[in-house]
Amino acid sequence: MKKKTTMQMDTIITVGAKAGFYFIAATMAIFGVQHFIYLQFVAEFIPAWIPWRVFWACFTGAALIAAAVGIVVRKWDRWAATLLGSMIFLWVLLLHTSRLAARPHDPGEWRGIFQALAISGFAFVLAGTLVETEKSNEVPRSRFAGGMNALAELGTWVGPYFVAVSMVAFGVQHFIFAEVATAEVPAWIPGTVFGNYLSGTALLAAGVGLLFRRSARMAAALLGMLIFLSVLLIHAPIVLASPRFESDWCKALVISGGAFLLADTLPKLKGHGA
Repeated sequence: MKKKTTMQMDTIITVGAKAGFYFIAATMAIFGVQHFIYLQFVAEFIPAWIPWRVFWACFTGAALIAAAVGIVVRKWDRWAATLLGSMIFLWVLLLHTSRLAARPHDPGEWRGIFQALAISGFAFVLAGTLVETEKSNEVPRSRFAGGMNALAELGTWVGPYFVAVSMVAFGVQHFIFAEVATAEVPAWIPGTVFGNYLSGTALLAAGVGLLFRRSARMAAALLGMLIFLSVLLIHAPIVLASPRFESDWCKALVISGGAFLLADTLPKLKGHGA
């Protein structure tokens, strides 16, 4: 029975990892297009102290689309994922931190900064899965190539920690901003208050589990399944009922797919400590 359960989990991880590859690429393409459709809104999202806000909104939109294309067509895909993770991490440092400092009591800003950090981490995780693909290409030997490979290796190492920290933060937010989180659960789901605390506990457990080698693979797999279920049960009804585009479901897809990718990269450990 235990062996059968393990095989089923391995199958779920494999299928989820394959889907996760496209979840990340498709979401980045959607976000890139949104940068041009809602150009003024995106520009205003950028802090006023950063000059040429419209230019940077266009630049990041084009970069997101380019990263998605690079990942899907498998051309410089490892570098595309690495640059994607680096760019989003810069958003965390330059955009989200200043917005959070200006609105420290806004749950939306807390959620936004850790969503960005998690997506950055998952982009780096994706880069780590593309090592063999990148090696199969004829990459010119240069300082740039060496620097990109070093950045990819650094991102691959630090990415899971970005994810773990973000999941712990999401879990804590379910308790600190319980009223806000509970209100976002569709009314047709019973026990919304209990469900909110249960979700927060699950996210906390997943984040902590990712920090230990013995539990990291299972924690990543369960996180992928939990978030994918949230897309179907929570985000989908909101998207269908909303007259405007809701982006949280796209971010949830990245987290779900990225979690399966992370699980697929982690070794199957038996009897080993953290």
